[in-house]
Amino acid sequence: MSDQENRWKWDKFVEIGNTIHKIVGKEYKTRLAKYALLLSDQLIDNHFILNLPINVEIGNTIHKMRGVVRTEKSKAALNFSDDLLRTKYITDSKERYELYKILLPKIAEYLDGNAEVIQAAVREYFLFQHGKAGLDESLFDITFSPKKSGVQTGFTCDVNNGTHFARYYIKTHQYGPTEDNVKSIKPPDTKELFVYKLLNHIGIGPQAHFIIPSHGTKKTIYIATKDCHLVLLSNLTKDTANNNALLQLDLISRILCLRDCATNSSNCGQVGETAMIVDFRIEKQSWGYVKADILDKFYEGNSEFHYSGLMATAVKTPHAVKMDIMKKSLQEWKLFESIEWAESEINGLVKRCGKMRFEDDLQQYVKDLKATVEVLI
Repeated sequence: MSDQENRWKWDKFVEIGNTIHKIVGKEYKTRLAKYALLLSDQLIDNHFILNLPINVEIGNTIHKMRGVVRTEKSKAALNFSDDLLRTKYITDSKERYELYKILLPKIAEYLDGNAEVIQAAVREYFLFQHGKAGLDESLFDITFSPKKSGVQTGFTCDVNNGTHFARYYIKTHQYGPTEDNVKSIKPPDTKELFVYKLLNHIGIGPQAHFIIPSHGTKKTIYIATKDCHLVLLSNLTKDTANNNALLQLDLISRILCLRDCATNSSNCGQVGETAMIVDFRIEKQSWGYVKADILDKFYEGNSEFHYSGLMATAVKTPHAVKMDIMKKSLQEWKLFESIEWAESEINGLVKRCGKMRFEDDLQQYVKDLKATVEVLI
């Protein structure tokens, strides 16, 4: 590649990096945008009644168009930077390299929800695991299919190492990129990653892998959960539901301050007779995460969760039986040791991630969880 071509690609990379957050101007002077402005004038004349739904729809479409433009420009900029890194045009100049390090994250964050970027990161991660296991690269195969449900961007992926097949469900972290927001609203929350590790460690959550895009962003993590042959709560019946497992779902949700879990029949269920949680949301607490009244709430049953169906029936179990299930569960889970193990795992991840940005109040969360467990034992 000639020096002139290098300079041209570098100038384009810098231009995109400096303008990616504020793309305006000729990109939006489309017929659709003009039509939206025309409709807004009509809305003023019509007292904002007649064409409001149409105008909102076009406005939303234009918002998505901006996301598409930013994504395409970001992909072009990354292609330029890849070429320039190969020719050492960036690394040969300290000034260029310093500017590259500043601009790359700004550009890359608009690709965090891009299908090609997600799949490339996942493929790279599992190929590395494949090689780490001492397996021949030629045996590795991975395929992707669209995610069936959920707000976060993601996929189903099938990994084959030549002798073993495994399915994983890939999604971005909570508040990560979605169809309507091409970049993360908030960086990853260490509490979310911690809960995935903890649930798997105590036997009621799937194996989880945390995958960081290699293209420079510092705001997004992809979460890959291994298929565990879950029977969803929505598919359980009185004959197949295990009352102990349902009460464990209730108990652990209270301890960890989980929502969109036992109340969402698509996010939990059973594997055999064992309780299993595959997705959740940690409820934000105004006064910390300690649940000093957890015993009363556990005995009371429904309370703030507003259970229905099988869960509503399970939480009506007599107090003495609930007490027995709780004691056995706490013994089985070894929560103090498990909490400390999961915290250590996430602290190690944060250190390995270097400059990755996190929402991080894990230390307080762990302290409060231990206080809650103290109430129960």
